[in-house]
Amino acid sequence: HQNGMMDPLVSCAFVPQQIHWLTRADVFWNSVARHIMYGFNQMPIYRQRDRLEDIRHRNDVIFDVCVERLHAGAAMGIFPEGNHNPFPSLREFKGGLAEMLARSAAKHPELKHIRVMPVGVEYEDYVEFRRQLRVRTGPAVPFDDLLLEDGTLNKKAFNDRLRKALSKLVVNIQPQEAQPHLHPAVRALRPTELENVEWTEVADKLGAWAEKWEEDSAWADRVKHAHTAWENAWIQAGKPGRPEAWGTKPSKVRCARQWTRILAPLTWVANLPSWPMQLFIERFVSKTVRKAEFVSTMRLGYGILLFPLTWLLWSGIAGAMAPAGLGWAAAGLMWVWGQGGSRTYAWSQSEAHARRDQTDGEQFWSDAGLNEVRKAWEKYLTLLDLGERT
Repeated sequence: HQNGMMDPLVSCAFVPQQIHWLTRADVFWNSVARHIMYGFNQMPIYRQRDRLEDIRHRNDVIFDVCVERLHAGAAMGIFPEGNHNPFPSLREFKGGLAEMLARSAAKHPELKHIRVMPVGVEYEDYVEFRRQLRVRTGPAVPFDDLLLEDGTLNKKAFNDRLRKALSKLVVNIQPQEAQPHLHPAVRALRPTELENVEWTEVADKLGAWAEKWEEDSAWADRVKHAHTAWENAWIQAGKPGRPEAWGTKPSKVRCARQWTRILAPLTWVANLPSWPMQLFIERFVSKTVRKAEFVSTMRLGYGILLFPLTWLLWSGIAGAMAPAGLGWAAAGLMWVWGQGGSRTYAWSQSEAHARRDQTDGEQFWSDAGLNEVRKAWEKYLTLLDLGERT
């Protein structure tokens, strides 16, 4: 769970059935937010940090509601980690999901065969607008064989099974000590572009790295030193580009559709009705949101509210200024311009990112001035069995 409210929103976009989510309770303290959250079938889950004397009772009530919704055929969404963290790795799972499943099976025995579907969401960069993401789903995780005679569920065994399933769907860099040192190499593999066999190979490699890090401390130290040497060289060279742009070798530089460059001026014109509000939202969020994992959430939230109002305002102005009898047509065309232009501009930003990455990647592997950075990068990748230059 990396990216605030964006994680559930992205998941909902790919699931045709409405998902009922369990959400941190402090979001519900605001009366306006509470009505909105309830309207979208979200329910509060209480944590120790909420400092309430009756936390257990409150959560019992919520879990009972969840059980009845599951029995009625609803789809429940829950993050087993119980919290969020911007780094792409699985953290310790809490016991909430296991307890919900045990209650469901105890009250309605037919629910012991309910499908627990693991979903993984991968972001290339969840702060920058229109960077890539990947959603992966795996086979259902069974739990009925882990139900105990006393009606509870073997939480440890279930969480281990669920962790194994999710590790096949998302980047899971382990152990925690290794995460900052292995992350640049993972970024160079561009996991948001991978699926099927290619992704499976990366997931297996992550597992192999985790085992080797624990078993071979000398290798782990060499990786640390190589990573530090590359990072220092990269900083001294002025931070030229990103690992996603370079890839692991010259043939793995990110490719872009360069012809889209000629459409850039048209997309700027297309975005004119939305541009003033877009600029306001970007500046407001950059000044008021401190945590990176909430930036895209707040941008989306303000955008959903303010962009339609902006288009409505422009439509009203266009309708009022149009010749007699053409007011509604002018207003409708302005609305189409606002909405369609915004989508076109968003597409153009994705293409611009790809073009910039391709340029940076090609420069990284060919510029003589980046020789030291390149050597350090290749040495670092070689230690991770990624350094074959072809």
